[in-house]
Amino acid sequence: MKQSVVHIPSFQGEYKTGLIFSMIEGLRPGESFKLVCDHEPDELSILLKEAQVPQLQWEQKKVGAQWELLIQKTFNLDNQSVGCCGMCAKTINGQEKE
Repeated sequence: MKQSVVHIPSFQGEYKTGLIFSMIEGLRPGESFKLVCDHEPDELSILLKEAQVPQLQWEQKKVGAQWELLIQKTFNLDNQSVGCCGMCAKTINGQEKE
């Protein structure tokens, strides 16, 4: 299995969060990617917890002077909201907006 690695310091600050959440949204169940950060990803961890993205797991660890965050979308066949994190504002409380 190949794993994508994204080096977050390569991107401009105002685009980082949107990029990460769009990558999570597009991630297939069972797949993962690794983010490499040059600082502790506390703010991102808080945003991920607040977003309550279904079927999302992540681990973070410090490797030398960098932090690595492994993000995985898991399988959950019983959940009707599979595949949508809600960050794009197309849904409200699980209901599709018009």
